[in-house]
Amino acid sequence: MSSLLCTSTKIDIEARYAMMDEKKRKRMQSNKESARRSRLKREKRIKDLINEIATLKEQILEGNKRCNDVSHKTRVLLSENDTLNSEKKKLAHYLSNFYLIYTSFGQKQIGCSSNQQWQETGPQKPIITTGMSKV
Repeated sequence: MSSLLCTSTKIDIEARYAMMDEKKRKRMQSNKESARRSRLKREKRIKDLINEIATLKEQILEGNKRCNDVSHKTRVLLSENDTLNSEKKKLAHYLSNFYLIYTSFGQKQIGCSSNQQWQETGPQKPIITTGMSKV
């Protein structure tokens, strides 16, 4: 009977070890699967970040191009503005000279009877357009 008991106990112990080995094997398999999912998730995250970097680089290049275009247009407009201001000063000077000639001519003609009526109805003040009064 003792040999039967020994054999029975051996089987129980082996079954117990087999059961523990099965749990350990399942746990190891579960860990492997979890690690695989983790690697896949990390790889996907890295790919997403690489794509985001590429998109951001494109946006930066487009932004720099727009900035350069606006900067160039600004320089062109400032140059045109300088040219127009210079032309405005010249025209204001010409207008001032014209007015001096006009008033000088009008004073010389005061004694003339044909211009007398024109003198009375003509403009008494210079015609100054907006923005050109200051030189």
